[in-house]
Amino acid sequence: MFAPITRSMTLTLGLCSAAFSADLLAENDAETQPEPAAPALELASTNVTAQGLGNTTENTAAYTTGAMSTATRLNLSIKETPQSASVVTRQQMDDFKLGTLSEAMSQTTGVVVQHMDSDRVGYSARGYSINNFQIDGMLNTFDRMKSDSDTIIYDRIEVVRGATGLTTGAGDPSATINMVRKRPTAQWQALAGVSGGSYDDYYSYVDVGGPLAFDGRLRGRTVLAYRDSQSIRDKYALQREVGYGILEADLSDSTVLAVGYDYQDKQVQGSSWGTVPYWNAEGGKAGLGRSTNMATSWSSWPLKDKTAFATLDQQLAGGWRLKAAYTHRQSDIDGKVYYGGEGFPAADRSGMVAYTSHMIGTQKMDAYDFNVSGSYSLLGREHEMMFGYGEAEHRTWSPKTVNGPRAANYGTIRDWKYMGDIAKFPDTVTGLTASRGNTLQKAGYIATRLSLTDELHAILGSRYGSWEGKNEDRYFNKSLQLTSIETTRQQQNDVWTPYAGLLYDLTPEYTAYVSYTDIFKPQSARDKNRKYIDPVVGSNYEIGLKGSLLEERLNVATAVFWSKQDNVAEVDNSVPADPVTREQFYKSSGKGNKVNGFEAEVSGEVLSGWNLTAGYTYTHSVDGESERTNANQPMNLLRVSTAYRLPGEWQALTVGGAVNWQSAVFGDSDRPVGRDAQGEFITENSKIHQGAYTVVKLMSRYAIDKNLSASLNVDNLFDKKYYENVGFYNGVYWGDPRTVTLSLDWKL
Repeated sequence: MFAPITRSMTLTLGLCSAAFSADLLAENDAETQPEPAAPALELASTNVTAQGLGNTTENTAAYTTGAMSTATRLNLSIKETPQSASVVTRQQMDDFKLGTLSEAMSQTTGVVVQHMDSDRVGYSARGYSINNFQIDGMLNTFDRMKSDSDTIIYDRIEVVRGATGLTTGAGDPSATINMVRKRPTAQWQALAGVSGGSYDDYYSYVDVGGPLAFDGRLRGRTVLAYRDSQSIRDKYALQREVGYGILEADLSDSTVLAVGYDYQDKQVQGSSWGTVPYWNAEGGKAGLGRSTNMATSWSSWPLKDKTAFATLDQQLAGGWRLKAAYTHRQSDIDGKVYYGGEGFPAADRSGMVAYTSHMIGTQKMDAYDFNVSGSYSLLGREHEMMFGYGEAEHRTWSPKTVNGPRAANYGTIRDWKYMGDIAKFPDTVTGLTASRGNTLQKAGYIATRLSLTDELHAILGSRYGSWEGKNEDRYFNKSLQLTSIETTRQQQNDVWTPYAGLLYDLTPEYTAYVSYTDIFKPQSARDKNRKYIDPVVGSNYEIGLKGSLLEERLNVATAVFWSKQDNVAEVDNSVPADPVTREQFYKSSGKGNKVNGFEAEVSGEVLSGWNLTAGYTYTHSVDGESERTNANQPMNLLRVSTAYRLPGEWQALTVGGAVNWQSAVFGDSDRPVGRDAQGEFITENSKIHQGAYTVVKLMSRYAIDKNLSASLNVDNLFDKKYYENVGFYNGVYWGDPRTVTLSLDWKL
């Protein structure tokens, strides 16, 4: 069953249904004309050229977009953007059934996807974690997109690599991921589909939208989806409900208002908290298989995510435009986790100690932004400008919980393979606050694109604002009387982030560019005294060449990049993690963390009916002593995805495949080498290696008629066994095995 949805979604769905059943069917009857005899299968042409493509990728059958604004907020083509950028379009997501953000990022140039456990996933690029996310261009200040959101509600996902201080403010020179929601369509459309795959993975969706009233001046769209899946990992299962509704109204010929709501409710069982042990109690390799999950069946780390948003687009005089947007997001977790995340497994399957916690709390975010953009004349030439202001506040809250009685040695696991006799631990959730935090960003920004000559263009920008963070931990005695409050805070005022890019059109097809931006990132990591580490500061450079070929159907790009950061936090091995919260403490690495690398990408339509995206990335990162850092991320990464619609009599069939290759990685770990007099393990630092590996995917789709198609997708075709993550929590996270998915999709 689907979770409750807001009135806007209900109204949208009701109006869509009513209009569809009356106006649309009547209109279709009126327009019906006698047709000559036709073959059994008749397909409309889907040849697409990038010429004329706008921002929206839906219904274009394209693997590229005509314009994007994630890097600078200026509406520019990929060739005109002086940074490396990739777009995962609606067509690519549909071809390869990229149903989650992680699946989409796993086929994106330069992005490394690594699960930390069953329900947490991290993304990285250019040697650093990706922590900057946007939705419809609005800054999202959540630590991670923890829900690993369903992509059914998105038109495209834009990824800009490198520092994006102009649009996101604080952050690493890794990348910014911008998820752009679907919008109501000018004409009626209805989509629906079902699929079934390996490990009882079942999925269904319906997507209806179009004009609702007032001669199309009011439009709406509703998307609903549901997933119910098991897993190769023992005891793990997931159910996800997705709801999205949007109303868009032309208040006047120059004013467009949109309001919407999206909802994702992920319920899970068998949640892990960390990785699978790599070393056994004797100091050898544990050799635990891909199905290993040292969690109880009731272990759960669920997430409910709700977002309401509104946008206003106002055309002004002289071709200028005002855009204003507001977003409110709330995420709630409430689940109890029991996972054997600590220790070394013995031959009798003992030796593991459980991490246990009641994961409960709320995150809220309010963000608003407005900007004005347009063109202006200067020195006889036309230029573009954009300026605006935005704020984003992120609040976290966790209640005080009181543990109930537990059996003796409750956390000691007798047999990690058979844990059915372990009862869920009791506790009481009080109305008292255990911890709360607040992060507030404010900034004004300005950018301009100068046409210095017909061939030479410059993009100059600046962001000026403040960043304030505060965290409060409260401690109570057994009588629940407050005994102390521990507060950590940091505030950074007068933060100025410049941005500069210079582009030169070598030919009408090729453009060379160079770009620069400052790096500023306040850190949430705390030292052993629970004080925040000083902000990261640095600079990021990029030199590249971009091309738009085959009448703008195909984009090519290559770039060299390098960055330098100071004050990067690194784990302080001189102190243990907090035994209760598992918080790891850090110290500043000082000066000189450097990253340099090279990228090349091809994306778009190579030939009529043949889409391709292929990207190679080389990244080398070192610290101030020239020692390699981030060794658990590959230095070399290759992503290739392609789909081809056969010509002539075979035009109903589309075939394709994807290849993901990466070079070797290794992570640090503690391997047991003996025991002390008290029987505690003595460990030494050892590397966990994962050699270079390749994962291959296949896709095929057959158009049964102009409305119905069937698809077959095979992931990890050769069932390659590999570790997706090494060293995290002293263990490994297995990559997914071969899976097969059969889908049926219908469209009006």
